[in-house]
Amino acid sequence: MEESLLCQWSVFRSLLAIVQWWAFNVTVIIMNKWIFQKLDFKFPLTVSCVHFICSAVGASLVIKVLKLKPLIMVDPEDRWRRIFPMSFVFCINIVLGNVSLRYIPVSFMQTIKSFTPATTVVLQWLVWSKYFDWRIWTSLIPIVGGILLTSITELSFNMFGFCAALFGCLATSTKTILAESLLHGYKFDR
Repeated sequence: MEESLLCQWSVFRSLLAIVQWWAFNVTVIIMNKWIFQKLDFKFPLTVSCVHFICSAVGASLVIKVLKLKPLIMVDPEDRWRRIFPMSFVFCINIVLGNVSLRYIPVSFMQTIKSFTPATTVVLQWLVWSKYFDWRIWTSLIPIVGGILLTSITELSFNMFGFCAALFGCLATSTKTILAESLLHGYKFDR
């Protein structure tokens, strides 16, 4: 009985974390678009810097003040070889997302972001020679086709915003691959 209750609490906390992540993600994207559109703010890098400062302050509060999470000590070599590249790619992803929001609608940016599974598979195949089953390749066809159809028919298409979102998608894929390597110890040797 107690095990079942613990399992239910664990599932509830997981679902709550997913809903919270989704809500914060949607809120940040819509607020950023509002800043660019309604306030006519022309500096996406400044918005990104404010985002990073708020994230750093929030993390410091959670770790150092509230002590909700422990401070994890990382070996300096690991910091530069494994964590810095992932952090750098994450920053590039945020900046490109904000740049794209400056020029294209949120809906179109999110549609381009849905291209991430395809770019992740292609990057892993091209760069790291990872094998994928034919069913995975086949499942990417409707994703790529839908994005192409959406891009061709987008009324407020802007090439600069589209390219920023597309490169942001590549950055997201790279970040995902780097995170997988951190979690599973995958080596990038051919």
